[in-house]
Amino acid sequence: MIIKNKFATFVGHMFMGRNYVVVQEWTAPDAPSVDGILSSTLLTTAVQTITTGITNPDFPRALEIDSDGAASGDVVITGRNIRDEVVTDTIALNGTNAVSGVVAFKAVTSIQLPVKSASESVFVGWLDKLGLQSIPISTTVISEDSANAADTGGAILTRDADEVEKCLFDPTTECDASTDKVIVYISDELPKKVGAYTA
Repeated sequence: MIIKNKFATFVGHMFMGRNYVVVQEWTAPDAPSVDGILSSTLLTTAVQTITTGITNPDFPRALEIDSDGAASGDVVITGRNIRDEVVTDTIALNGTNAVSGVVAFKAVTSIQLPVKSASESVFVGWLDKLGLQSIPISTTVISEDSANAADTGGAILTRDADEVEKCLFDPTTECDASTDKVIVYISDELPKKVGAYTA
């Protein structure tokens, strides 16, 4: 008598694949702020590295820089991402035009300011863009909720293949410090070991 599949064993991680659904929620994220990280700071004749007077955002968020004059040069922001890894973002000043960064900072530890052109001040704030906890497989949003209701039509995911701090969610309805945000997306990013599966 032949018994087929006598030693067959079904192991979930072997046939389910690596893709999984991520549900990420932010509780009443603050409205965007033009100077929430660093208030107006006067540029000098030497490069300054600011380590005090810095306020961290409520959640990991992309930052923005601006000036009250014809400032130029790079602002170099150093801090930690959602996983507490050290990250930097170099953003070039463009006079009085606000310039957005591409890195979501959980905390900011230092801000390097360039030399002055005349007598400009620089300030640093945070954007509406919130940092994702996992790298999505695409920029597709499965579901977006705002204030416990579907919020569709305008959410934007920014994806980076290997840097989670550059994976951002820009909600359809702007954050206002009173409304929870929830997003659902797919990721295939795995830690070094999940159960018996080793990536």
